[in-house]
Amino acid sequence: MRRSLFIAAFVAGVVGGCYLRPAPAPGFRYSCETDDDCLALDCDGKAISLADAATLIEGCDSVEVKSDPSLGVGYRQTCRANLCEYTCDLLTFKTDCPSTEGFAFCFNGACANLCGTDDYTKYKGYESNDDFCTDPQTCVPLNAENGIDPTIFDSLGGGGSLNNLADGAGFCGQRCDAKDAPPCPAGQYCSGALCLPGCDNPEATPCADGSICIALAGYSSCLVQCDPNTPDSCGVGQVCVPGFDVCQPTCLGEGAVDCADSFECDANLKICVPISIDTDSGGSSSGTT
Repeated sequence: MRRSLFIAAFVAGVVGGCYLRPAPAPGFRYSCETDDDCLALDCDGKAISLADAATLIEGCDSVEVKSDPSLGVGYRQTCRANLCEYTCDLLTFKTDCPSTEGFAFCFNGACANLCGTDDYTKYKGYESNDDFCTDPQTCVPLNAENGIDPTIFDSLGGGGSLNNLADGAGFCGQRCDAKDAPPCPAGQYCSGALCLPGCDNPEATPCADGSICIALAGYSSCLVQCDPNTPDSCGVGQVCVPGFDVCQPTCLGEGAVDCADSFECDANLKICVPISIDTDSGGSSSGTT
C-alpha cells in the first residue's frame, strides 16, 4: 500500500544519532525578544548575524559554497520563548540541526542536546542534571513517570537507539505541557512532555497553509500539497506522489535519496517503499489544513 511512504518518514531515525553520554549545552543559546537578536551559521560553521546571512547562498551543496563555505548559510536561529534556537522537525532533525553544536534530537520543535546521567557529580560543578541545559530549559528524562515515555519511540519505530543511552539520560528543552511553553509544531500534539506527530489528533496544532493532513495506518502527518499535472510542483529532489498529491523525497533523478535498509525504490511512485509492499492500492487522507 502507498501508506508505506508516510510510515517510512516516521520510522527513519526518530532518535538516531544520539550520543552515549551527555554534552554541555551549546554556547549559542541566549535570551532574545525577536529573531533579529539571534544568529546563523555559515557553511564554515562560523556564527554570523541574520542580516549577513541574508546575503549568502542558501545551503551548503552548491559548487561555489563547497569551494568557499563562507559564501553559504547552513542554519538560522529563531527566537522561541525568549531563547535563540534552531527550529527543527522530528522527521528531519538530522539535517535541521547542526551536528557541530552537539545536538541529538528535535524536542518540541527545537534542536536539543542530550542531557542527564545516573551520577551528575561525574561532571565538575554540576549540581543537577538540569545543569546540562540552558535556563529556562530543563533536562527532561526518558522515563514514563515524569518525563518522556520511551515506549513512544517504539511506536514510531526508533526505540532501539535508546538502548545505548546512559541511565538518567534525557533531552534539554521545555515540556509541551509546561506553563508558557510554545505550541507544538504544525501537525503535532502534546502527549505530556513531548510533541508527537499526529495531525488527525483533535488537540494537534493545525497544518500550515499549503499543507494537508494525511492519515494512514495509524500515522498522520502534515505534507505539502502539489499538482501532479504541473511540472516542478515540488522542489528539487522531491516528487508529487500520485493519488495523494503531496511532495515527498524521490529516489530517482536529480537530488535522489538512498532508500534505507528494508526499503526499495518504487519506479512508479518514484519514492522509497518497504520491500514486498503492494504499491497499487490506495489510501485515505483527511482534509485538515
